[in-house]
Amino acid sequence: MNIEAMKRILDKIKEYDRIIIFRHKRPDGDAVGSTKGLREILRLTYPKKEILLLNSDYSDYVSFLGDEDAPVDDEYYATALGIVIDTATSDRISNPKYALCREVVRIDHHIDNNPYTEISWVEEHKSSACEMIAEFYYAFRDELKINKEAATYIYTGMVTDSGRFRFRSVSGDTMR
Repeated sequence: MNIEAMKRILDKIKEYDRIIIFRHKRPDGDAVGSTKGLREILRLTYPKKEILLLNSDYSDYVSFLGDEDAPVDDEYYATALGIVIDTATSDRISNPKYALCREVVRIDHHIDNNPYTEISWVEEHKSSACEMIAEFYYAFRDELKINKEAATYIYTGMVTDSGRFRFRSVSGDTMR
C-alpha cells in the first residue's frame, strides 16, 4: 500500500470543486467498475463537488452497470482535476480531452513504462484497479463514504479482472 501517493491524490481531490474521471478505451469490468465506484464514493463524500465520468466509448459487456455522464463543453475541463484510472499509457485513455484538465492524476495496476501524470499511484502487483479503489476507500474510511452501489461497481471489476479471483495477482488482501 502506497499511503503517500494515496494521500497526495486525496489532497488533490479535496482541492478541486470539479473532478472528471477517465478510463481506457474498449472498457472492461475493471475500467468501468473502478471509475464508477470512485465516482460514487466521491459523490457521497463530497455532495457539493461536481464529479463526472466522461469517456468517448462504452461496452455492452458492462452495460448492466449503467450509463456514464453526458459530454460537456471543452471549457468545462479547464478548472477540473482529472483522474485517470486503469490506463497504462495516455494513448489508451478513452477521452483525449483529459489533457484539458488543470491537473491530472493516475491510479493504475499496470506496468508504469510511460508516466504521463505528475501524481501517480501505480501498484503493478494488484489484481485490479478496483482493488486499489477499495484500498483507497479503506485507507481513508474515516473521511470517505461508501454505499452498496459503489461496492457493487468495485466488486464487479475485481471479479472480472481477477478471473473470478483465480489469477496469480489475487492475494488475501484482494479478498479482504
